[in-house]
Amino acid sequence: MSAFNKSHPAAHAVSAATVNVRVRDLAQMFNSLDASPFWDRDLDVDAAAFIEEEFRENRAVAQWHLHVHASEGADLAADLQPALEHYYTRMAHSTALRLREQLRLGEFALLGGLAIFLLSMSARGILSRVAAHGLSRLLDEGLIILAWLALWRPVETLVYGWIPLYRQRRLYRRLAAIKVTVRMEHAHPALASVAAHRQEGGAVAPPTAPDASHRS
Repeated sequence: MSAFNKSHPAAHAVSAATVNVRVRDLAQMFNSLDASPFWDRDLDVDAAAFIEEEFRENRAVAQWHLHVHASEGADLAADLQPALEHYYTRMAHSTALRLREQLRLGEFALLGGLAIFLLSMSARGILSRVAAHGLSRLLDEGLIILAWLALWRPVETLVYGWIPLYRQRRLYRRLAAIKVTVRMEHAHPALASVAAHRQEGGAVAPPTAPDASHRS
């Protein structure tokens, strides 16, 4: 999201990782849809993707901190922590449901694969006994390949396929526990003059997106 700007944080211990996010208005961190039908405010999707990307590489770090710097929207500061917890808790729950469904489908697929395996091996044995000159090599190898292919995908799903969703669920749970700190700052003089000019009804070219720098 172009409205977000990372900055160099102060030095921290190895056991902690901090990401600094700079936005003009704190409202940019929240979903722009009308939140009135909902009890809790929701995190903006682009903001959530930005946060997730920044912390993904710090899985081994014990503590995660998010510092949000803004010059407007101080009345929303108290809503940011609950919004972040609500968003990532919901994402973790959704991912857990997908993981459970994938494992359930994998189990059903394994039962079907076992049935096809047994049928293929049984057909191979029966045809080899019935055929006058023995079972042709092409048909014999075809039945063997069919039998093992029927088991390959279910076994792959149950042994390896669940790992990405499991890791994603763990990431969302950790993101839901991030400690958020909001720091209100004075607007840059150039931005302040732009805002004042807009209030007077003047036409102003949109500001360029800030450059992103390294996170902690």
